[in-house]
Amino acid sequence: MHFAAIVGSVAALTLCAAHASQGGRESNAQRHPFECESSFRPGDDLKAILARFGSSSVATGEIHLGEGFSETGTVLFGDSPENRVEILWRDVDAQSGPKSVRVRGESSRWQTPGGLTLGLTLHAVERLNAKPFRLTGFGTDYEGTQLSWSGGRLSPSPASACAVRVRLRPDDSGDDKPWYRQVIGDREFSSGHPAMQYLNPRVYEMWLDFRSDRRPDS
Repeated sequence: MHFAAIVGSVAALTLCAAHASQGGRESNAQRHPFECESSFRPGDDLKAILARFGSSSVATGEIHLGEGFSETGTVLFGDSPENRVEILWRDVDAQSGPKSVRVRGESSRWQTPGGLTLGLTLHAVERLNAKPFRLTGFGTDYEGTQLSWSGGRLSPSPASACAVRVRLRPDDSGDDKPWYRQVIGDREFSSGHPAMQYLNPRVYEMWLDFRSDRRPDS
């Protein structure tokens, strides 16, 4: 068995055991690897996900896409917000070939090898990337979508099967409205923009992007 497969199996078994024994409530130190080498793989299908995570942790469900759209996909650990994962498939009917694997919310047990997880501030993400990155403005269903890591540490390697992407949004505060108005709409901004720095939005969505047409540094 390849090393990556062994690591993936051990990680999955650890996750399932902890989830079963604690009802999904793990210690704050418990993290699960959010990556496409062992946890989630480009050749996965529903059968592989069932074998890796256990049938009791896997369900089919409608996944919200934004702007009133949804798509049938696979949900892992649906009863535990901090462990929940949503998988969208390239072949929806066959439930094969992941298109994206995502987590959403204020916090998550899932974390990338580079340190990304839900709830991180823009400043923290910049530190992980070691430079500013590019993202869209706010006020839309897809607000704060990271578009490019600008060649930073979080940029995927050419050999990687996926890219890790995030969305960020600011805390809702009336005092921030003059700053907020500077960075709204479906336009591209640098995370170094003064208004972005002031608002310091947090990561509310993170996903593994398996699309072949993604930007090389995304």
